[in-house]
Amino acid sequence: MINVIVPIVEDVEGFCKFIESQKSKDVQFFVGVKSGLKDRLVLEQKNVEIHVYANTSKKEEIINSLNSCKLKKGKIVVVRRPLEPDEFHNLTNMNKDITIISSRHNNFLSKLKRFYGWIVRRFFAFTYIEDISAICFDEDLFELLSCCQDLSMATRINRYVGLDIGHVDTQREMVKREYNKIRNLLLLLLPSLFLVGSIVGAVLICVLIKPLYALTVVASIFWMSIALITWFVCFVNFARTVAVGDLRFERAEEIKEEKIKGE
Repeated sequence: MINVIVPIVEDVEGFCKFIESQKSKDVQFFVGVKSGLKDRLVLEQKNVEIHVYANTSKKEEIINSLNSCKLKKGKIVVVRRPLEPDEFHNLTNMNKDITIISSRHNNFLSKLKRFYGWIVRRFFAFTYIEDISAICFDEDLFELLSCCQDLSMATRINRYVGLDIGHVDTQREMVKREYNKIRNLLLLLLPSLFLVGSIVGAVLICVLIKPLYALTVVASIFWMSIALITWFVCFVNFARTVAVGDLRFERAEEIKEEKIKGE
């Protein structure tokens, strides 16, 4: 059995096309959709179970909520964008513990991703799954994943030691991670301004104050050191957020549960 968790907050038509292409009895879809998009979700399959969530629900919150559904023993697949039939086939038929979609991108982006990955691995002691568009967990991991309280994080952060991870190459763009870009940028900009202001202020103090005492120099160096440490901590957090998105998400609030007609 293949349990497919599908959060829908956009591109309803694309997801419908993807789901309709998979009518096998061995595939069961657990679809979470925002209430404002419910009427556009037209499916007539028996292997689909639909759950409706508040319109303010985020994709990652819906994933966490859908994990509490009655999944059947088997593989667990989390899909964040519509997949092509060959992508889904390769994803679910590769003989690996974990299989992920792997989007190809240009050299500059590759270097930037590796840089973020190095920072995250060096200071947070974990690696992240680069492309979170779709991920498949083998049946051996069912018991672990089915009771996971934060499935969203489990599909984005790689803490799986000793497991065999496979990749399915695709030319399509990877799904973007969910986080507040403006807030994240401000959390880096403010300490950057503090660092620049501290350096300028310390230099002006050393230049303008005469005579210059040793205590003044020590105090200025201490001031700049605090500003530099603050900036560095904020930069590391900025890089981590860009790499994996917000770490934790709550469960989406379910409004109504529906099952496809004919189920």
